[in-house]
Amino acid sequence: MEQNIKLGRIAGVPVGVNWSILVIFVLVAWELAAFILPAYHAHQSGAVYWTTAIATTVVFFVSLVAHEVSHTVVAIRNGIRVRGITLWLFGGVSELESEALSPGADFRIAVVGPLTSLVLAGVFGLVVLAFHGASGNGATVVSALGWLAWMNLLLGLFNLAPAAPLDGGRVLRSILWRRSGDRLRAATSAAHAGSFLGYLLIVFGVIEFLEIGIFGLWFLFLGWFLLTAARAEEGSAVMRATLANVLVRDVMTTNPTTFSSGMTVADLLDRELHRHRFNTYPLVGPSGQLEGLTSMARLRHVGVDRRSTTRLIDTACPLSQVPIGSPDEPVPDLLARMQTSIDGRALVIDPSRHLVGIVTPSDVARFVQFSMVRGQARAPRP
Repeated sequence: MEQNIKLGRIAGVPVGVNWSILVIFVLVAWELAAFILPAYHAHQSGAVYWTTAIATTVVFFVSLVAHEVSHTVVAIRNGIRVRGITLWLFGGVSELESEALSPGADFRIAVVGPLTSLVLAGVFGLVVLAFHGASGNGATVVSALGWLAWMNLLLGLFNLAPAAPLDGGRVLRSILWRRSGDRLRAATSAAHAGSFLGYLLIVFGVIEFLEIGIFGLWFLFLGWFLLTAARAEEGSAVMRATLANVLVRDVMTTNPTTFSSGMTVADLLDRELHRHRFNTYPLVGPSGQLEGLTSMARLRHVGVDRRSTTRLIDTACPLSQVPIGSPDEPVPDLLARMQTSIDGRALVIDPSRHLVGIVTPSDVARFVQFSMVRGQARAPRP
């Protein structure tokens, strides 16, 4: 998930927001200011409604950050690095670099998020009880705190639903994993539960839309998101299981062709591409040293009028930002680093510092597909 706006770091982990969060921010603030707060306090000014609504929305998103930070802290304590925390259209996400090594760690990392939301709901609820008799503007603030209590309660309970990719789905996965000892089967079962919940929400959204109105569209979008994410989670689990004991040398494209970093984009397109059927180009300097990596996706952004004067190195991802792997390294370890790269590609260098291969997402996908087909061919026939 791309962080369009960086907010800072918590526990050393980058925290940011995706642009899509602005949609929810505006909708939540508008609903509070235009409907919820006036329904409880009809004689306040518009300035009071909007000031309270915007402040409440900010606190709500701080609650989402707290939910994700709790995942991050427990993950770090269990030896898992976290790439970042991002708020987006459907809430927040903590991007873990690897999976938990045991069912217990998996359970702790998953359950702490909903528990944090439930604790926050309790805290806001206690504050509401303490200031229940407030009047005037204070009463409006108390109502806003009550809304925060309910929203955190709903957030905690919804995330405990036993369906991946929700936290409850990961809790279910950890329990099934402990019982069966088979992580892949547990992850697949949790993903199937997520798909089922996604379909239910889509059906409910359609009925809600036909009976009530536009509010049902939210359930449609949420169901679609859960269905898509559940399928992606199942695919990811299958891929991790397939690649668990695979080395980089088994998936990489060997002996890659290198190109001069000083070559222009026009030279590459006009003189070289007809001889090469790939779209990733390692770049070397005058003395043969690696300097960067460019790709067809990057070259497309160079205008026709600039191709004859733009060098390949001017379009490249700097070598310092390109994931570097070893031929004898496990593929999952390299994939974790590739996911942090803008281009999603890695160079493979042997102990003598020679470039011996490239790993792209297509290489990995091709290996997984071949392994699945080969496994089907070896399966006993009835």
